[in-house]
Amino acid sequence: MGRKYCCVPGCSNTSSTITPEGVKIVLHRLPMSEKKAKIKQEWIRRLRNVRANLIVNDSTRVRSEHFEGEFNDSSVPTIFPSKKPTVVKIRRPVVRHLEETSCNIEEEVVFDDFYQIKENAAPKVPEEHETVTKHALFRFKEEGCNTELPETCSKDIQVGEPSPLMKDASVQVSLPYISPEDLRNNDEKTRFYTGFVSFAMFWHYLTTLVKHGANKLYYWEGEQRCANTSVPAYHQTEVHKPGRKRFLRPDDEFLLVCMRLRLGLLQEHLADIFCTSTTTVSRIINTWMNFLYDHCKGLIPWPSREQILCNIPSGFRDYRNCRIVIDCTELYTEKPSSLVAQWLTWSEYKHSNTFNILIGVAPNGLVTFVSRLWCGNASDRHIVQHDDLLPKLSPGDMVMADKGFTIEDLLPADVDLNIPLRIPGNRQMTQSEFFKTQAIASARIVVEMKMEQVKNYRILGGTLPLNEAHLAEQMAFICIAWTNLLPPLMK
Repeated sequence: MGRKYCCVPGCSNTSSTITPEGVKIVLHRLPMSEKKAKIKQEWIRRLRNVRANLIVNDSTRVRSEHFEGEFNDSSVPTIFPSKKPTVVKIRRPVVRHLEETSCNIEEEVVFDDFYQIKENAAPKVPEEHETVTKHALFRFKEEGCNTELPETCSKDIQVGEPSPLMKDASVQVSLPYISPEDLRNNDEKTRFYTGFVSFAMFWHYLTTLVKHGANKLYYWEGEQRCANTSVPAYHQTEVHKPGRKRFLRPDDEFLLVCMRLRLGLLQEHLADIFCTSTTTVSRIINTWMNFLYDHCKGLIPWPSREQILCNIPSGFRDYRNCRIVIDCTELYTEKPSSLVAQWLTWSEYKHSNTFNILIGVAPNGLVTFVSRLWCGNASDRHIVQHDDLLPKLSPGDMVMADKGFTIEDLLPADVDLNIPLRIPGNRQMTQSEFFKTQAIASARIVVEMKMEQVKNYRILGGTLPLNEAHLAEQMAFICIAWTNLLPPLMK
C-alpha cells in the first residue's frame, strides 16, 4: 500500500511520519459503513468547512490529533490548525506627495483610451502599504484650473510614469506579465505576439472593435443560455457591460486572443501569463472568437473586374481575365473518439484527421473568398460544388487552380478554368506544354504565398484540440482575414 496523507489543510503528516518522541502518527479512515452514515456526513461537513474542494474516497484520512479525547466510533474531527497570519512588510512609499495647491485638480488613473477608472473607485489602502506596478500607465486630467503647476511638479509628470499628485490611487494590483503597453513602440515584438505589422495597426484595429462594442461584451455561456434570446449572448448593446465582471481590460483580452491565434499557446499557458484562471481564458476565447468572426467578414471583399485590372501585377499580364486563384489547405486536428467523426475527418492525402478549407485570392494576393470549414474527406470538387463560389463568378471570368480541381463541368457558362496540363501515361511534355505549365505555376505561386502567411498563425499550423473544434471555423476565418491587413504579396 502507498503512503497515506492527512486531508486537513496545513497538516503535512503521513502514515509514515514519526513524532520526535518516537510515536508513529495514526491516520483514521472515514466511517464507510451504512450504520455510521450520519457520522460520515458530519465528518465531511466539518472537513469541507476547512477544505472546500475535499474529495472523499477510500484514501481520505484524518490524523488522530484532530479529534478531542480518545478516538472511538462516534468521534468527529473538530480540531483544525488555524491559518498562519500573513506578515505585511512595511515599505517606504514610492510615490512622493505634494502639498495641496491652490487649484483643484481631478486625479484619474487612465489605463487606456477607453477604459478609465477614477481614484475613488479603487479600494483605499494605508499609505505606507502603497506600491506602484511597473505596467500601469498614469496620466492626469485637469479641469477648471487656470494656474500653472509648480516647476517641481511639471518635471515629474511624464507619460508612462506615476505622477507625484497621486496620493491614494497608487494601489497594488495584479496585472498580466505581458500587456499592450509592453508592445508600444516595438513593432517587431508586436508582429511576433499578434501578427499585426505594427503596434499602430494593432491599436487602430482594437479601437475600431471598441466602437462596435468590444468593451461591452457578455462572456459566452453556451448555446443553452442564449437559446431564448434574439440577441447573441456574447454581444449586448446596453450602456453598461452586462453579465460577469471583467477580469481583464478589453485590450488585454484582445492581446490574449491574438497570442492564442498567432503563437498557438494553450489555455493553461495563457492563464499563467495573464494571471487569471483557465475557465476565464476559455470564456474570453469563446466570446472574442464569435465577436471577431462577425466583424472580420468585412475584410474579405469581392472586388469587381475593373478593380482587379487596376491592381493586376506584372506576373498576370497574360491572364488579365483571371478573377480568382483558388486552392485548398488542410488543418490538422486531434483524433475524435467517435468512429463516424474519424471517418469524416480522415484525409487520404495527409494520412491524418484534418479539416479542409478553400481559399481564393485575387492576382495581387488579396483574399477574396473563404469557404466554410469542411471535414478532411471532402474533395476539392465537392467543396467548390457545394459552397458559395460559383454564384459569384460572371461570364468572361477565368478561374486559376491546381490540376486536382476537376471542375470544368461545374463552372457557369463562359467561365474558363486554367489549370496545368494533365499528361496521360508516361509521355514527356512538349516544349509548348512545358512553358505553358511553367507560366501557370509562376502565376499560381501567389496563392501558395498566401497559404504560408495563413500558416504563420500557429493555431492553424499545429494540431487543433478537440475542445476547440466548435471554434475551428471562426479561428481559420479570422486568421485568413487578418492576412489582408498585411502588405500586398505582388505588385
